[in-house]
Amino acid sequence: MNENKVISEKELLDAIKNLLKKNGHLNKFQAEMRAKVTQVLQDRQVSLNPGYKNSGAPAPSEEVLLINELVREYLEWNGYLYTASVMSSEAAMPGSKRSRADLCADVGVRDDEKSSALPLLSNIISAYTERIKRKISKIKKEV
Repeated sequence: MNENKVISEKELLDAIKNLLKKNGHLNKFQAEMRAKVTQVLQDRQVSLNPGYKNSGAPAPSEEVLLINELVREYLEWNGYLYTASVMSSEAAMPGSKRSRADLCADVGVRDDEKSSALPLLSNIISAYTERIKRKISKIKKEV
């Protein structure tokens, strides 16, 4: 005998939500929605206030632009593609990304087999930490 189970709308929605969570699509949809809302709000602000982007906040410095690129590279490296997309939209970053070689040159990091296995921010933190450890070690030897 074939029993047909009647599923409530809530159960169906919960099942779909759980499936989307399980395969990672729910996070993707939520991030895309946040990016679109951010873009709509920015566009609205500009349309209501002509010259908005040029007034109020100064253009980001080269240092800020570099930091934003490093953060984007870190997010994308770790698979946070939608977080990177939202950040790029909110920070009004250019669509074209700077190459890893250019970023390495800008921050003074050499990219070799070992370092290329990590995001650049990790390499920078590692180099800084090693430098601090060497300074501490040198001070201890002097005392």
